[in-house]
Amino acid sequence: MAKNLDMTEGQPSKLILKFALPLIIGNLFQQGYLLVDSIIVGRWVGANAFAAVGATNSLITMITAMCMGATIGMGVVISQYFGAKDEKNTVAAIANGAYVCITMAILMTFTGLVLTRPLLLLLNTPYTLMDDAVSYMSISMGGMIAVTAYFSIFAILRALGDSKTPLIFMLIANVLNVGLTSLFVIVLNIGVAGAAFSTVVSQIIAAALCIIYAFRTMPYFRMVLKNVKPNKVLIYQTLKIGLPSGFQFALIFISGSVLQRVVNDFGESVIAAFTATNRIQLFVEMPIVGISAAVTTYTGQNTGAGRMDRVRQGIRVSVWITLIYSIILFAIFWIAGNTIMGIFVTDREIISLATTGIRITSAFFFAMGMIRILRSLLNGAGDAAYSMINGVIEIIGRVGFAVVLTNIAFIGIWGIWYTAGLTWVLTCLFALWRYKSGAWTKKSLIRGTG
Repeated sequence: MAKNLDMTEGQPSKLILKFALPLIIGNLFQQGYLLVDSIIVGRWVGANAFAAVGATNSLITMITAMCMGATIGMGVVISQYFGAKDEKNTVAAIANGAYVCITMAILMTFTGLVLTRPLLLLLNTPYTLMDDAVSYMSISMGGMIAVTAYFSIFAILRALGDSKTPLIFMLIANVLNVGLTSLFVIVLNIGVAGAAFSTVVSQIIAAALCIIYAFRTMPYFRMVLKNVKPNKVLIYQTLKIGLPSGFQFALIFISGSVLQRVVNDFGESVIAAFTATNRIQLFVEMPIVGISAAVTTYTGQNTGAGRMDRVRQGIRVSVWITLIYSIILFAIFWIAGNTIMGIFVTDREIISLATTGIRITSAFFFAMGMIRILRSLLNGAGDAAYSMINGVIEIIGRVGFAVVLTNIAFIGIWGIWYTAGLTWVLTCLFALWRYKSGAWTKKSLIRGTG
C-alpha cells in the first residue's frame, strides 16, 4: 500500500518532486493513449474523423468542467483537514465530497446529452464533420459519471498525499483504452464512436478497481463507511472551491469553444492542424500538470497546518522547474516541429500549418506553465474568488484576441495560435498579481471549524 505523504514537514523541493513524479508519468501515459487514439482515428478512419473529434474537445471539456471543479473542491478540503491532522473531518470530507461529485455528474450528464447537437451547430461545425462529432460527443457525455468517479477517487488519494496508487490504475486505464480503441476502430471498424466507447469503458474499469483497492487497503476509506451523514459545512466548503473552479474551467473552455468557432470558419485543414497542435500541446504540458497537482496538495496541507512560509518556498521551486522545461520545449518544436506533426496526419498542408502553429505557441509555454502553478497554489489555499475572476479574464482575452488578430490581414489564420499564447500571458499576469497581493494567505477553509 502506498503511504500517505505528509507534506507539512521536510524539504519542499524533494516533497513536490517526489509527489509529482508519479503524476507526471501517469499524465504522460494518459496523454499518450489520447495521442494513440488520435493517430488511430486519423490514419484508419480519416482526416475528417480526426477533425471531428477535435471539434468536440472544447465542448466536452466545457461541460465536464463543473465535475472537475467538484473534484478539485473535494481535494482541497480533504488536504487542508489532513494537513491540520483532523482525522474526523478528513473522513467526513471524503464522504461529503463524494456526494457533491455524484450530484454534479448527474446534472452535467443530462445537460451534455441535451445540448450536444445544438452546441455543435452553434459553433458552425462543418456539415462534413457533424455526424462523427455528434456521435463522439454523445457517447462521451453518457459516460460522465464514470469519468467523474475516475477523477474523484484520484483526487481523494492525492489529497491524502498518495500519488502512486492513482498512477497504477491510470496505467491500467491507458492500456485498456489503447487495446479497446484498436479493437473497436481497426478490427470492428466502428469509427469515432469506437474511440469514445474505449475511453468510457476503460475509465469505468479503472475507477472500480481503484475504489475496491482503496476500501480494502486504506483506513480513511473504511472509516468513511461509518461516517456517511451529510454535513452542511463540508458540503459548503467543497462547493465554495468546487463551483468557482468549475465555472473557471467552464469559462476557459467556453472561450476555447469560441476560438474553435473561429477555427471552424477556416475549413477542415485548419481544424485538423489546430487539433494536432492541441493534442501535442496537451501531451507536453503533462510534466507541468504533474507539478501543479503536487502544488495543490502541498499548498492545501501546509495551509491547513498554517505554514504559509513553506507554501512560498514550494512556489519558487516550481517556477524554476517550469522555466527550464519551457526553454527545452521551445527548442524542440523549432528544431523538430515538422517531424512531430507528421505523426498525426500525412497531408502536407496540414503538417505545414500545424508546424507553424506549434512553433508560435511554444514561445509562450512559460506563461502557460506559470498559470498552472499559480492557479494550483491559489486553489490549494482556498482562494475561491481568484478562480472566477481568472475565468472571466481568460474568456475576455481569448475571445478578444481571436476576433482581432484573425481579422488582421498579415496575421490571418496565425491569429488562432497567437490568441492562445497572448491569452496565457494576460492570465499569467493576473495570477501573478493575485499571488503577490498575499490575499490568498487568509483564505483557509478550516479556520474556525469545529
